[in-house]
Amino acid sequence: MNKARYILAVSLLLCGLAASAQRVPDRDPAVLTYDRVIGNNLWNGSRNITGIRQDTVSRSYAELSGNYVSGGFRDTWEAARSWEAGAMTASIRHMERISLKGSFSFRQTEGYDMCGSMFLNPGFYPVDVLEFTPGRKTRQTYSFDGGIAYDISDTWRIGAAMDFESANMAKRKDLRHTNWWLDMTVAPGFMFHKGDFSAGASYIMRKTSESIKAEQIGIAESSYYAFLDKGLMYGEYSVWSGSGLHLSEAGVNGFPVRDISHGAAVQLQYKGLFAEVEYLNRRGVIGEKEYIWFRFPGHGVNARLGYRHERPRSVHFARLDFGWDGLGLDESVLEKVTENGVTNVYYHGSNRILANETLSLRPEYEYVAKALELKAGAGIRWKDGMSSQMYPYACYQAMMTWEAEADLLFHIGRTDLRVRLACGGGDVSETVRMTDQESGVQTEPYRLQDWYDMHMEYATATRMDAGLSLRYNFLKGIYIEAAGSWSHGFGLKLLPGSSRTGAALRLGYNF
Repeated sequence: MNKARYILAVSLLLCGLAASAQRVPDRDPAVLTYDRVIGNNLWNGSRNITGIRQDTVSRSYAELSGNYVSGGFRDTWEAARSWEAGAMTASIRHMERISLKGSFSFRQTEGYDMCGSMFLNPGFYPVDVLEFTPGRKTRQTYSFDGGIAYDISDTWRIGAAMDFESANMAKRKDLRHTNWWLDMTVAPGFMFHKGDFSAGASYIMRKTSESIKAEQIGIAESSYYAFLDKGLMYGEYSVWSGSGLHLSEAGVNGFPVRDISHGAAVQLQYKGLFAEVEYLNRRGVIGEKEYIWFRFPGHGVNARLGYRHERPRSVHFARLDFGWDGLGLDESVLEKVTENGVTNVYYHGSNRILANETLSLRPEYEYVAKALELKAGAGIRWKDGMSSQMYPYACYQAMMTWEAEADLLFHIGRTDLRVRLACGGGDVSETVRMTDQESGVQTEPYRLQDWYDMHMEYATATRMDAGLSLRYNFLKGIYIEAAGSWSHGFGLKLLPGSSRTGAALRLGYNF
């Protein structure tokens, strides 16, 4: 955490430098917000920070916020009710030959009646660890991003960006646990630009890690159980301190996971048309030192297309995002040998127990005018998985989920009224087969079926979401905003409720 404090201090310095830079005259800050400035430049959604110099408008904001959410329409790991308080500041500033961009945020979240996944970001890694005692969880999240772009000549630019997030979480009831999360991305890049044409490239390095430290205080009348999900909710169910779960294993500090991704992205722009293609190679391990229980290699490709068409009184945007990701999970075969009081661990190879492939597609249209902003989009995601933890059984899963949404923002004098409507749903199918009918194996792999069914019901349920917010912009860029949200699932049988509601209050300053 000491390193995190130093990095966060650097981010605050970047934000301060950006805020102190000379401003470019632009529209009323009550209308042209920081988010609007970021959205106006298609390069801002890319991996190349030098693209921020394709625009000249500077904007900053600072905001305090609080929100409350409750309801039974939730995933297995979410809180029955939770509240969150946070603070954030962000800035983008342009000078004659240099541009700066930075942000910093802090959020504190309290969740009640929480159990299920012990991870901070369930689903991010190919394995999961579940516990079954509802209790209170406290989470703190620190994040920042900072970037700089510099014109080294009339046609060449260089720059670098860094995103950083650190989080910790603690559960206060047995089976209690403490988590630490780190997510850091570094992306240097360059750009060539001349007239209406520009091209760039960037290198990408991302590192994530998380560690779970589980413990039990005192002696309970009954043992606490946990489940190690090795994919598709197949895995190991036992007392939390059992050797098969790796939560309390001699020689290892907790349950550590880490992965590093390397890749590159190239960008092209001609007039209002923008395109980017990105490739990432991922290598992850679970365990530490000689105790590497799992490895998860993967590859990913993302492509982004965007078009901006400017009219005298409006601007139109069209975007299309495509993503493909392939990930495998290999379980190591380890042997502990003790000789003369010294224990050595020998690695004898590994078995591929899980393979996932994900494909996603999302088109989006946006219309921006002085009195109205409209954004409409849809997304579809296909995920195929195969789990083969015990020979000769293999489970094949095919899941499809979709969503569609429309977001309207009305500027009425100093009042901003936002209305959001969305819907979604999905479908899942499975096939369990034996690759060898004459193997003679009688024991089937264990699945936590009840929890799997609840998770699948939430993930594929037909749903409707609605949101409404009202913001009033005072003089000199100060604003206050109140918002509410509602989600409803149809045809539910297993989840604890069919609706979930939320409320939020924000106080901010645009400058």
